[in-house]
Amino acid sequence: MCSLFCLRTIMKILADNAEHYTWGGNCEGWHLLKSDKLGVIREKMPANASEQLHCHRFSQQMFYILSGTATFQVNGLIQTVSKNESIHIPNMVLHTIKNNEAEDLEFLLISEPPSQGDRIEIIDYSEDLKHHIRDLNVEWLEKYFRVEKNDEIQLADPKREIIDKGGFIYYAKYNGEIVGTASLLKIENDCYELGKMAVTERAQGSGIGKIVIEFCLQVARQKGISKLVLYSNTSLNPAIHLYKKYGFYEIPLESGHYERANIKMEKILSSPLT
Repeated sequence: MCSLFCLRTIMKILADNAEHYTWGGNCEGWHLLKSDKLGVIREKMPANASEQLHCHRFSQQMFYILSGTATFQVNGLIQTVSKNESIHIPNMVLHTIKNNEAEDLEFLLISEPPSQGDRIEIIDYSEDLKHHIRDLNVEWLEKYFRVEKNDEIQLADPKREIIDKGGFIYYAKYNGEIVGTASLLKIENDCYELGKMAVTERAQGSGIGKIVIEFCLQVARQKGISKLVLYSNTSLNPAIHLYKKYGFYEIPLESGHYERANIKMEKILSSPLT
């Protein structure tokens, strides 16, 4: 009696019969294996092509370079991977790939489980997205505290109050929807406040807060910022625990910054490895 396995249709996968797609405007991919547990894709990136900084909640990935040289940014560090070399990217690790060479870059991308529908992207603030920082923060503030006067001023015009004063605003997108935000607000040339952090309730528990904090730490190091401070409330136990995990420690709290704050924390970034 023939086993179930031998009754399956086994066929060669070629470029002509593989499911084809385009991404990033001018990049291509071919699905060589597409199952619930494993994805294998052959991708091609032309010269100067790149992808958005992102991570995957569940999927770990292996990139194997077939031709060309890939430039990866992984957790803020640059690594080059050449032909017949590979790199493993665990889940929840921010990364991006770019082709800085003149010739096409081709590689195999192996994902376990498949990464489709499992993507967290970090994007910059833009004026057409300005309402998201307000909506996300107001949702969070109204749930736990209240919207204070200084919040109203900053959230009404984030470009003028944060960007134009030397700060930075970032968003987290999960499967195409903006679900989180964080800002670096300039205090002095080498000191910034990590603030205006919020994740919509429906995306909480998905690791978005962890990712935006990690990204802001990477940005701070890259920009030569030596110190970050943040303001919080000890009633937010999970948040305080997370801040301590990333090396923030309590320092004296001045009065008048936020009514809701009963703790101020600081992290020194004098070393690129801290």
